[in-house]
Amino acid sequence: MKPVVLVTAIGTVASTTIISQLRKSGDYHIIGGDIYLKNQIATSRDVDEFYTFPSAIRDLEGYIEFVAGFCREHGVSYYFATIDEEIANLSAHRAVFEEIGVKLCIPNEQLVKTCHYKDRFSDWVLENMPEIGTRRYRRFSEVEHYPVFVKPVEGRASIGCRKIEDRQTAEELLRGGLREEDCVIQDFNEGEIITVDLVRNALTGQMQQIQRIEYLRNSSGCGIAVEIVNIPALQDICERLMEKLDLNGVVNAEFFHRKTEAGDSFRIIEINPRFSAGTSFSCLAGCDIVTEAVRIASGEACSFGTPAIGAHLAKRYETYRLD
Repeated sequence: MKPVVLVTAIGTVASTTIISQLRKSGDYHIIGGDIYLKNQIATSRDVDEFYTFPSAIRDLEGYIEFVAGFCREHGVSYYFATIDEEIANLSAHRAVFEEIGVKLCIPNEQLVKTCHYKDRFSDWVLENMPEIGTRRYRRFSEVEHYPVFVKPVEGRASIGCRKIEDRQTAEELLRGGLREEDCVIQDFNEGEIITVDLVRNALTGQMQQIQRIEYLRNSSGCGIAVEIVNIPALQDICERLMEKLDLNGVVNAEFFHRKTEAGDSFRIIEINPRFSAGTSFSCLAGCDIVTEAVRIASGEACSFGTPAIGAHLAKRYETYRLD
């Protein structure tokens, strides 16, 4: 019998790519879950079984109880999640799934704890790799020069992120109910956006990264048109990040890149402790990071492909009939 793989939130771009890569191999029985109905999710046509799941966000403890029971009932061997809150919750309950023989294809718990909460990650960067960090303010009253950039401590898909042009705007937001303790307030950065899929096998020490310049991205921060690149200075930064965070799995890092007289300058935006919406770019460029995640979760060595440096890749929407 084929190993059973559960993929949740299959309406997301990342989960669609995960399912596509698993199907290509032909080695797995794929179960898809989502909060919406089967005839509302195009990717439901690509799985062997589909189930409507409860929200992974509203009742965290209840969700763990539900999904652990589901995994037991359906004999799940591997579990891919792509929603930030779901990953943070699963990571904190990894022992529950280890006990029932389910391998979570998500990063190690300590990395998730550090990177999921943007305030923790900002502080971690400034302490461990300050050369790529951005000055952070606890209060708007500390800001001397605008603009600044504000993002939620716990957020995803660029929801709630905004550029604050001046003190008056900041004061209006505070009067409107914005809580400074719920936000990360940083100096505003600009530059070319480079996003990097990072893969590290902590057991073997193997590492790989796939860098891409994002020429076009949508309002949710999803790259639409990219070029696969390899910038040595960024490669060194990413290798140090993976080692310092002891990454075990697949994550995505985003950077601002600027060329200066002194050379390439990078400021890290964030690390998403999950598969990115641009996972398909890495896979199409020759690096099947989905299969690598399965190998890492299984305690096996990775078998990295070679990224197609210089390749230009782009996405588009397609339409399907589901009945």
